[in-house]
Amino acid sequence: MTPGVAPDPRGVALGRYGLIQLPTLEGVVSWLRLYSAEASLDEILPAMQIMRVRTPLQSRELLLRISASSSYLMDAAARCARLVGGSTFTGTGKHFVKYRDERSPYGYDSAEIQALPAGAHLMLHSEEFTQSYAKEGELSFEKLLFRLSLKREPAGSLASEELAKDLLLVVERGLGDGIIRYLWRNRVGAHVGVVRPQGQSAFDALGQSTQFLMVRVRELPKRILELFESTPGIDVFRTMGSNVAVQLGYRHVIDLASCSTVFDAGRFYLFWGQAERVDVVAGPLELSAIEHLTHLEIDIEGPDKRSNLVLDQDKDPVAVPMRLAPTIKPPTRVMGTLVPPEQAAWVKRLVYLLPPAVLRGHRIAVTDRGVLLVSEAEIDTIPLGSLLVELAPGLLIPAGMELVPRVAPDVLAATLGHGAGVLTIFPPNGSPFQVGEASLVPLERRAIAKLEVEEVKSVSMALESMGDPSVVNDPVGRFALWGFKTASDK
Repeated sequence: MTPGVAPDPRGVALGRYGLIQLPTLEGVVSWLRLYSAEASLDEILPAMQIMRVRTPLQSRELLLRISASSSYLMDAAARCARLVGGSTFTGTGKHFVKYRDERSPYGYDSAEIQALPAGAHLMLHSEEFTQSYAKEGELSFEKLLFRLSLKREPAGSLASEELAKDLLLVVERGLGDGIIRYLWRNRVGAHVGVVRPQGQSAFDALGQSTQFLMVRVRELPKRILELFESTPGIDVFRTMGSNVAVQLGYRHVIDLASCSTVFDAGRFYLFWGQAERVDVVAGPLELSAIEHLTHLEIDIEGPDKRSNLVLDQDKDPVAVPMRLAPTIKPPTRVMGTLVPPEQAAWVKRLVYLLPPAVLRGHRIAVTDRGVLLVSEAEIDTIPLGSLLVELAPGLLIPAGMELVPRVAPDVLAATLGHGAGVLTIFPPNGSPFQVGEASLVPLERRAIAKLEVEEVKSVSMALESMGDPSVVNDPVGRFALWGFKTASDK
């Protein structure tokens, strides 16, 4: 009898819409909180309405209308409504009947349909009552979402794996250079950009809007996170979607990820917990990697120059010096050794002791910085000089050392001008230098000193003419195999 209500494929009486009756606004927020934690609000937002209504006795209630696309969706909505003290109805036009429950698994129907009283907009039919309501107005879900205060989360409620996810740092402009250097030295991947919020910012002074830095970091160590949280001028946010972030330590009562359609794709939203406001930034965010903002000034010199390895820092406050430091990492394959010039004579003596296989596998270059020996195989059989390991193809550093700050090998190679056909060596003392691959020669060829070869004339071995030869036959006796008798035997 209820207009617009009919059985669905499961046999449940269902109308076009579902109507949730709630006594207070707190009940509406509680229902949204429960439902967003279990399902996506984006599915019901296009048709959802929050209506303020008045009964004939002038009492006020709230009705939340949603699209009843299936009885499964309505089952979840009804279960959440019962938990917050609400009732669920279904219908299509102005008459709504109670939705199914345990007492009536297939739903309810009205016993009698009456005309709406004057001034009424809809009527609810239940077992206990039939109530008409007059509509006073609507409450925008978007305004409700942005006006709700964030809840403080208990300390330690975030698991360690959650801290490893993407985080967003909102940094006061004056601290930007120091934060970039600190993240770079600790090898934290980050992207940074300068933004200006639309409206009031956290760093406004005298009512004038200012700019601040937004830094997106990944896998931030816990010790650095704790440092940033305790540093004035730095606020940490946790991303809740592609364009929404909530201040770390706080949580919105409604799951923001379940209502992403509310947020404009061309803007970025920052929900502050302490300030209890929302900053809107023009988006999408355009962030740049911090390695492009950090300058590495390294003096590359030829073999005929000498300087100190600890390079002077540029006046740029972001630039950092490069230096060698001991490392606890296990050594990689030894690719070469650098013998000081004063030990060059020892290399000559060592050549006499090396087996042929070692001589054939090594190459050598003699420079004023020392004798450089490299090999494709292990070279640690040569007990001279400083052993060199390969940090990147053609980039050699002393064994047991590492370069700090720990930049990526490709970034370091680009800064050094290092490429194919060039060896770049970081010696234990002095500045780095480069040697061309063409200047390396096999060790067995370089070990042979210049030999003087004397040219001689060939001598003929032909016999001179001795005339006609003659043959003499002497008797050998009866026992020839016993030998010839000599004069002493006679």
